[in-house]
Amino acid sequence: MDVDPVVAGLLAHDPTLFAGGTAAHALGWLGHPDRYLGQYLDQVDELLLRRHGHTLLLGMGGSSSPARLYAEASGSSDLTVLDTSNPDTIATIDFANANVIASSKSGGTIETQTLLAHALAHGLDPRDLVIITDPGTTLEELGYSLGALVFVGDPDTGGRFSGISPFGLIPALYAGWNPEELRSELVPSRLSAEVAERAIHVAGQFAQNVKDGQAHFPLGADPITSGGGLWLEQLIAETTGKQNRGFVPVLADSGERYRPADMMHWQLVAALLARHLDVDPFNQPNVESAKRDVFALLRDPVIWPDDAVDLPPLIEALAGSAYNVLQVYAPLSASGALSSLRVEVESAFGTTTANLGPRYLHSTGQLHKGGPTGVVGLQIIQRPKSAPQRIEGRAYTFHDLHLAQAQSDLRAMKDAGRAVWRLVVDDLADASQLLGLRS
Repeated sequence: MDVDPVVAGLLAHDPTLFAGGTAAHALGWLGHPDRYLGQYLDQVDELLLRRHGHTLLLGMGGSSSPARLYAEASGSSDLTVLDTSNPDTIATIDFANANVIASSKSGGTIETQTLLAHALAHGLDPRDLVIITDPGTTLEELGYSLGALVFVGDPDTGGRFSGISPFGLIPALYAGWNPEELRSELVPSRLSAEVAERAIHVAGQFAQNVKDGQAHFPLGADPITSGGGLWLEQLIAETTGKQNRGFVPVLADSGERYRPADMMHWQLVAALLARHLDVDPFNQPNVESAKRDVFALLRDPVIWPDDAVDLPPLIEALAGSAYNVLQVYAPLSASGALSSLRVEVESAFGTTTANLGPRYLHSTGQLHKGGPTGVVGLQIIQRPKSAPQRIEGRAYTFHDLHLAQAQSDLRAMKDAGRAVWRLVVDDLADASQLLGLRS
């Protein structure tokens, strides 16, 4: 019987299936179920530090969103993901009475670095610290020097494809799963001809809606409040959003609960959607440039803006866009308010996506700057209520870092030719009133 050449290529981990030059060193995820779901899980489970009943994960993007998915699927509240630099959120965290995971593939993620430095200066005992990073990073070296428990990931896999690897499985063990439960849940993730054929079919259906290199991708859960929704949003947005093309993840329904069992399916779908668009699925060029700019901004004093926005042109831009995105710098506790604001903006102006910064920089940020050009960005900065406090070993505070990340992305959006506006408010309700959505 003839085998579909794409199916055969996936089963053979053939990098020539995909555009660009990164696939040759980015297809490790196709073999993760076989690599990590055997004895590895049992060995890791026996080693894990569990002196406390609660665990904090310090990480961003693909180093944190799988943890949210696993925690949500298990119904666990034993794991809290700190994917933020917001000073008001960080001021509420007790690092002395928790297990802590510091997770970063590159080892150089600024949020993870600064949160770990802050945690170690505010009660974190290195005996309660787990490091997850790729081999050879400075974070791995720091972990060993502190006497922390260190696990290395697969350098042949990018962050957003790492959910069935140490970056997802170790947080899952802290979120209430045991090895046998994970094996049972992830059985459908083993790559087979049937799994590949299903993904090819689903990707082909979505590709039928592509017009001029772009289309919407329907999400079944709100990525602002759902771990599974956030994981899938990043996977689709960052994999396809480049060269002015891309699938824009938009909330179509809020009733679905994504399962870890579906991770391999959606990873295949995302890579195949990029194949349909003829873009490299495994790079994120616009994200990297924005990250570098943050460090440049932090060399000088960071001044908080207090500029008034010219509302009529903003309203006109929102009403005439291909889609709008709310890029909101506020505490993690503002998630519910942001979900409500997104609904209000979408009802008034059309298709609207939203998430918190800097989380979205590691999720949809690539799509905003490298994807379809008709996007209009509205950056909303909520002034922190906590007092500034210098980060240990740095010359800046979380207030400075949070604002520098906002300013860097605003500049990157403009440099990419995207329309972007900024509001500075005390509360997200103020943004709604300024836009004329509430009286």
